[in-house]
Amino acid sequence: MSQRRQQAIVMGLVALAAATTARAGADAMNVQRGDYRGWADTYTLSNGLVEVVVPTAIGPRVLDFHLAGGENIFYLRPSDLGKTGEPDFVFRGGWRLWIAPETRSTTYEPDNQPCTVTVLGSGALRFTGPAQPTAGIQKSIEVALIEHQPRVRVTSRIKNVSDRTLDYAAWSLSVMRPGGRALAPMDVGDLTAFFDTRSLILWSYTKVADARYRFGDALVQVDQSQVPPAPASASGRRADESKIGVDTMQAWAAYLRGDVLYVKRFPHQPGASYADGGATVEIYSSNEFIEVENLSPLTSLKPGEEIVYPEEWSLFSGASVATDEAAALRDLEPWLTKAPAVDRTTH
Repeated sequence: MSQRRQQAIVMGLVALAAATTARAGADAMNVQRGDYRGWADTYTLSNGLVEVVVPTAIGPRVLDFHLAGGENIFYLRPSDLGKTGEPDFVFRGGWRLWIAPETRSTTYEPDNQPCTVTVLGSGALRFTGPAQPTAGIQKSIEVALIEHQPRVRVTSRIKNVSDRTLDYAAWSLSVMRPGGRALAPMDVGDLTAFFDTRSLILWSYTKVADARYRFGDALVQVDQSQVPPAPASASGRRADESKIGVDTMQAWAAYLRGDVLYVKRFPHQPGASYADGGATVEIYSSNEFIEVENLSPLTSLKPGEEIVYPEEWSLFSGASVATDEAAALRDLEPWLTKAPAVDRTTH
């Protein structure tokens, strides 16, 4: 079947699914296909509260997530817009699915070719990229808006399509529009314990005294607006770059920009092995953007097996989060209550 014919069938089924599940009112489910920032055949899913934009020309990726009538909470690099087919990895921005541990040959294998689209029902779609032979995997994402909620569920799948056993973790990277503050929880643990209860992971180019960081007992805050200019450094890293990780079991991370709060919820698997010193949440920041990242456990995949890593993103307007830790935790609590926990990773 030709790709054009397949797309026509997909859109017909999407229209039928949307029509049968929508209700009249502000939060009716809707799926549309069109051009976005130079990319043809992108899909915009809307429930009247939030919209999410997913391309087919590259990926699987997500380009845009915004409140209805609002601006994209993700950052897109202008020089990367509308392009496809490049031979090397291209940053672009938005949201992307990587694999950990990070290596140049596997993590950065290009995702610049078209995806196929499958209708899952009720306006949910699956986007599947071509096999990545160096890594030995095939990536797909399932995107489904939550009806009547400002929330989308993104389920990442990483399938072993090689003839060997592979050890990977799913790595979810949200590239956020600059000017806001990332927030990640720290687990306090048993105050009477004689053993370590939590870890703060620092990358080699991270300066702990950097003005962007505010380290508390129960919360780490990274203020992108405090990132210094970006002159070159002798190490090869720019002076504005920095990255940290935490091994929190609380399974959330957030980003506040203005009065819009982005909350990521994802599974945590107690006792599992995680990459990067046990990090479950990582925050990379630079003068250009900031990334809010989360990881699945490291998983050994036999040929044909796959990691299934669900997460949910929520957007809330009218949010205000203090910088003082105790006040910030109080401010976050009602928003986290509206963004429920997500069940565990499977494979």
